[in-house]
Amino acid sequence: MKSNFSICIALVLLIISCKENHIPDGLRKLTESDQIEIAKKRITYNYDDVVFKNERGESIAIDSANKILQNENYTADAYFYDKNEPEMVIIRPATAKDKDFRKRILKIYQTEIVDPVIPVKIDCQNIKDLLTKIYALDQDMRILDEGIDPEIDRENLITIISLIETCGMPSLKTVNREQMMAIWLVFQHTDNYHRKKYFPLLKKSSENGDLEKSQIALLEDRILMFDDKPQIYGSQITKNQESGEWMIYELKDPSGVDKRRAEVGLEPLKDYVSQWGIEFNIRQHK
Repeated sequence: MKSNFSICIALVLLIISCKENHIPDGLRKLTESDQIEIAKKRITYNYDDVVFKNERGESIAIDSANKILQNENYTADAYFYDKNEPEMVIIRPATAKDKDFRKRILKIYQTEIVDPVIPVKIDCQNIKDLLTKIYALDQDMRILDEGIDPEIDRENLITIISLIETCGMPSLKTVNREQMMAIWLVFQHTDNYHRKKYFPLLKKSSENGDLEKSQIALLEDRILMFDDKPQIYGSQITKNQESGEWMIYELKDPSGVDKRRAEVGLEPLKDYVSQWGIEFNIRQHK
């Protein structure tokens, strides 16, 4: 009995030794703190020349490694030299703790990195021209399908925030409806931090009749979607990553959506989503 126990201990030590022997001296394993810091700073590394191995020390081709790591039942431990570049990655079965940690890291990457706007000097006598220019800049690249330029959206945001903070929120008494719409477009196309920060002000404008209620509904849906919460009006459409088909982003109380849409001047959801080839047949309550 004692002999069998000794053999078992020896086997365990041998397995542990084998796991450690294929990791060269001088390599340090990334800790959870390291990985969190990398995620927060959005640091990227080149893994083209990195050695991928399994727990037994057997080499794995990078294409095979990428395919394996798409399976949530596997994880990877990265090993770095002092030069702070990855040298080796060990792929192994994921534990429950690994899976929980992966969710934490994913949540960090889903969090927006916001560059706060510092207002610039604005000529409050030139608001109409500024808004007309912003409307054109925003719509031209979208309607003409020339590709979205993030720099243009950012410059538009800086101008609009500077205008609001310096001159106050415009109204239909001072600008026309298209110029008011330019303000809404900029926040519809910006990051969620600034979208949420100025949402109460835009909602107040809709209550005063300066912006359409339907515009605020679309803005609210977008805020909710970026916060990973169910939308209210069904305006946000996403693509199924597996099938490639368009689908309605998660919707709160689907059977009451048409009533909510009608209250803000929007068409029935069935008609709205048909342009994406989506069928919406949920019976609506009165």
